[in-house]
Amino acid sequence: MKFGFALRRLSLFGPDKPPAEVAFTCGLNVIAGPSDTGKSFIAQCLDYALGGGAVPKAIPEAAGYTTVALEIESHQDHRVYKLERSLDGGEVRCTTEGQSDRILAAKHRGGNEDSVSQFLLDLSGLGGKKVRTNEQGKTRPLSFRDIARLVIIDEVTVIKDASPVLSGQHTSKTAESGVFRLLLTGTDDSSVIAKEDPKVAKGRQAGKAELLESMLISARERLADLGDVGSLTDERDRLARIEAALQTAMSERNAAQASAAPLEAKRRDAWTSLRVVDSKLAVMAELQTRFDLLQEQYSSDLRRLEAIAEAGGRLDQLKEERCPMCGALAEYHENAHRQVQLAPVDVVQACKAETAKTLKLLQDLQATRLATAAEAAQFRIVRAARQQAFDASAAELKALLERHVDVATKKVDELRAQEGTARAVLDMLERAQEMEALLEEANTPRKRERAEGPSSAVSTAQADSFSREVEALLRAWHFPNLDRVSFSENDQDVVISGRARMSHGKGVRAIIRAAFNLALLRLSVKDERPFPNFVLIDSPLIVYEEPDADETSFSPELKKHFWESVKSSFADAQVIIIENSKQLPNNGAIGDVNVMLFTGNDQGRRGFIPEEGTAA
Repeated sequence: MKFGFALRRLSLFGPDKPPAEVAFTCGLNVIAGPSDTGKSFIAQCLDYALGGGAVPKAIPEAAGYTTVALEIESHQDHRVYKLERSLDGGEVRCTTEGQSDRILAAKHRGGNEDSVSQFLLDLSGLGGKKVRTNEQGKTRPLSFRDIARLVIIDEVTVIKDASPVLSGQHTSKTAESGVFRLLLTGTDDSSVIAKEDPKVAKGRQAGKAELLESMLISARERLADLGDVGSLTDERDRLARIEAALQTAMSERNAAQASAAPLEAKRRDAWTSLRVVDSKLAVMAELQTRFDLLQEQYSSDLRRLEAIAEAGGRLDQLKEERCPMCGALAEYHENAHRQVQLAPVDVVQACKAETAKTLKLLQDLQATRLATAAEAAQFRIVRAARQQAFDASAAELKALLERHVDVATKKVDELRAQEGTARAVLDMLERAQEMEALLEEANTPRKRERAEGPSSAVSTAQADSFSREVEALLRAWHFPNLDRVSFSENDQDVVISGRARMSHGKGVRAIIRAAFNLALLRLSVKDERPFPNFVLIDSPLIVYEEPDADETSFSPELKKHFWESVKSSFADAQVIIIENSKQLPNNGAIGDVNVMLFTGNDQGRRGFIPEEGTAA
């Protein structure tokens, strides 16, 4: 078996309280006993440990117990998990051998793997499935709570005259039908393309109409500001005429520009020649500046040489006297240590030679400056002539441009401005026309749209194989006057021999409800479809306990065949039946099935909760 899990043990714990336990096996499990022995409390604890929102009802025997624990075994890898939850509410602790403990959120959250719902869906092969919640195709993640109501059927639900598929809440009808279809066909609503909610669509449509009306008023005001505006056809004709005139004006302007091309070339050549002369004059001006700097440097050098020569002459005229240090006369001085040095007269001669050389360089510089100045004067004469030629060609070009090119260009600019205005008017008219059409569409009521995808309700054809499974079970139980079982698409319930299930008394409704849920289990096992692969039913044989007026003569043979059929048909799954011990055949003996018999007294096991000081 690839999908699902089996319930192994349910336990209650509390400080200084003996454990209350029931163990389950594969196949048929029976919990039987009189009233007030905790049978229905077991169903409530199972549902609560599997993430149910309702805390088990307080019963006197359970006072002091604080924790419920449920051991389950995965069919895929046979790993055993223990789910623990406080009876005061809160999250679920999941433990298993070889892995760290996990805290699972009791409330389902789509996409959150750390929830007990997602954990159980993954074990059942239903993880990641989605169901539709309305006709427009809005979807939500599948929750294990959607499945739990089809596998845990309490004593109140089993006799209800409502559809086993539906809870009776109008807002959840679509989702509940989709869950049943998913279990029957294996197809969820992940591929459904949602349509917009009618209320949202209506509000959006009203807002769109209001916005379009405001924009249309603004467009009309802008058209009024643009002056006399004709119809859309008139404005298109006007634009065509302006475009044709613009093309003619552009051709005229291009022709005028072409006629000015020779003069433009002549002016350009004159300008180039003028720039050449200006460049040479700039070079000569720079040379004159450098010549001025060089002349100043030569003059400075001459003044320096003259000062050195004069100082040397003065020093040569001085006589040697006594030593300023020791007072000795010059003839007594020791001069051996002195290096050979030039005499002041030698320095004077050297300065005179250098002065003569500098004067020669200065003379050459003066000659060069004169030559450069003469050349610059010639270039200025040439520049004046070229400037005159340039001014003449520029004046001629300007006159031509003013007479022809500028006039043509101005005409082109005027036509382009007219074209821009005409295009703006035409664009505004087209937008106004488009907005009028959109406004009319927005003010037209829309038909309610349905989502694209399969219907959420299970059809008679889709439930055909399921109906045959229900019929096979009822036949095996020897259901009286059985003809044919079908499925009502409107009621989302089975029809037995042409009679709706809800039209029977509560006892018969309970038996048919048991067949409904057991058929779903058997079909899932047979076709290896994702499913938890267990079913718990509380009090399916109430027809023998509290029969309605028209059920007093119901055949007791059905009860016998019921137990035999369930025992033999679900060896590969797990079925838990909670029933009054009087409904067991042969005083509680059903062969080799797991029977937990509560007596309600001291003879045998009293109930689910052991008495103080006794073990379960």
